[in-house]
Amino acid sequence: MYEYCDLKWMSIVGSGIISFLIGFGAFLIPRVATSLIVIFTGLVILILAGILIAESLFLDGGGVPKGILAIIGGLGIILAFMAVLNPDMLIMTAGMMIGVSLIIFGTLMLVTAATIIFDFLIRAVVAFSSFLAIILGMYFVIIPSTSVDIFIMAVGTFLVLYGIVRTSYGIRLRSWQKTCPATYLTRH
Repeated sequence: MYEYCDLKWMSIVGSGIISFLIGFGAFLIPRVATSLIVIFTGLVILILAGILIAESLFLDGGGVPKGILAIIGGLGIILAFMAVLNPDMLIMTAGMMIGVSLIIFGTLMLVTAATIIFDFLIRAVVAFSSFLAIILGMYFVIIPSTSVDIFIMAVGTFLVLYGIVRTSYGIRLRSWQKTCPATYLTRH
């Protein structure tokens, strides 16, 4: 009945403000936000690839052969350096890969709509969304850098809206917590 009394309203407001700021930045300057994400991801891949190589050197016993782990770690290091040194190339590659995935997904769903689904309304909705996925995928393949910027702007818009909702919920929660019974607050 008084579940809201346990929630920390200040952390909810804080996470809402942080989400809003990150989303606003991603929406205003999507190219910089995309590059920062790629560079951060490259650094994480670099650390994980180094751990994988170190693990392959000191691994005992069966399982995956040491050579394969070392090769995967080396490929990870190459990918990480590419991401850190030239993030634009990796962004374009990611945009093209997303586009190809959307084209494949749309085609498979179109086949599913034509062969498996029998209800006309559901078939029409699935076919429409499949055509939309194919068209969006072709756009991502043709103009990969712009499409990734649009994707980052969409994520930024979501984060702005999420931040606003989260912050308003935290502020409302604070006023609700003023109605918590004193016996409940002393117990917890």
